[in-house]
Amino acid sequence: MTSQLNRLTIVFAAGFLAVALATGYWQIVQSDSLLGRVDNPRRLLTERRNPRGDIYDRNGQVLADATGTPGAWSRHYPYPALAPVLGYVSPFLGSAGIEAAFDPVLHGDGGLDPLTIDWRTQVLGAPPPGRAVRLTIDLNLQRAADTALGAQAGAAVLLQAQTGEILALASHPTFDANDIDTHWTDIVNNPGSPLVNRATQSLYQPGGVLAPVVIAGALHAGLVQPDQSLPDAVLPVTVGSERIVCRQTPPSVELTLTDTLAYGCPWPVAQLAGQLGNDGLSQIFAQFHFYNAPELDIPTTAPAFTPGSQLTDTAAAGVGQGLLTVTPLRMALVAAALARGGQMPTPMLVLQTQNPDLGWQSARPAAPTPPVIDPAVAAEVKGMLRDGLQATAVTSSGGKTLAWYLGFAPFNDPQYVVVVLLEAGTPRSAKDIGDLLLGAAQ
Repeated sequence: MTSQLNRLTIVFAAGFLAVALATGYWQIVQSDSLLGRVDNPRRLLTERRNPRGDIYDRNGQVLADATGTPGAWSRHYPYPALAPVLGYVSPFLGSAGIEAAFDPVLHGDGGLDPLTIDWRTQVLGAPPPGRAVRLTIDLNLQRAADTALGAQAGAAVLLQAQTGEILALASHPTFDANDIDTHWTDIVNNPGSPLVNRATQSLYQPGGVLAPVVIAGALHAGLVQPDQSLPDAVLPVTVGSERIVCRQTPPSVELTLTDTLAYGCPWPVAQLAGQLGNDGLSQIFAQFHFYNAPELDIPTTAPAFTPGSQLTDTAAAGVGQGLLTVTPLRMALVAAALARGGQMPTPMLVLQTQNPDLGWQSARPAAPTPPVIDPAVAAEVKGMLRDGLQATAVTSSGGKTLAWYLGFAPFNDPQYVVVVLLEAGTPRSAKDIGDLLLGAAQ
């Protein structure tokens, strides 16, 4: 009996020791990582006593701030339509977007050592103050983009070609993060998927908007000349059960590359894609970084397939109706590369953050990257797009079409590029939105 009690005592002692070790591990060793998690309710609840830092646009207009009184601070978004970029912060749902990416700064403990944080919080009872973040977004241009998109599902990206700074990033439908907790179920169940940022996360068939990339590859390979006459240019291209034809009927059956882009004729592009072959297409797609998600402070997406392994139908791939899909942000970076002589910028969404001394610290510019295409080729392709590029793409949903527009301004020395994607609309409507944004930016 005594031996059984001894064994039972040992088992209980081992159990208590295990619990003690686990508790000590999480309370001491992992305490900083737990407190630092953006989905930690305790961390977010402290912001009711100590206000979270503000988020500004590039001109100092408030995009997110704290309202209320000490002990009852809450997050406030004066311009709710920007929720796909700003995200949200909630003690129940965690955080997303810029709110999540820059939580250490906005919460106030970023850049401080753990001892300083503990001293201020536990001993002095005065947690580090929340610090501000300044975005590259121009609220006036963002308003213009959201107003122009209206109730249409789609996205618009406007960025500075030389720096990659994003001036407007619109995704519709959007949601209101001011009441995210009470309306979460409605937002999640909305068939329009407002929580998905269509500009950075949604992958679309590129269709005709991919043509400049294929043409760039063909020019680089010496397969065609810019002013060369292309016979039978108006022939259709059959992809599966879909028959892809010119977006507009051209006046002649022979077109130049410039005409091909202007009228949206797929046949010449499909022929050039066939001449490039699987390896050539894979190479030019890789050069323009289609297989990688753009580096940004909020989530971005890349197509989920192995480069080159699924481009066997070169005609379909060349006319943007293959398995390669793209985000509007990626196409905006393609436009910027053409505008910058082949140099693709790294997109920027944050200009400055406040350091622990509450001074402004500029975001570190991205390191220069090799040109994605020869400068002469980039100039030749840009020269074919004086009026921008209107394009359509056929989705897999019963022949439903997407509308694209890609443009830059001013034409001779592009400073701004724009890409508009409409899930249901016309290329002309997309162009009107794009041209409006380019005009407002200049």
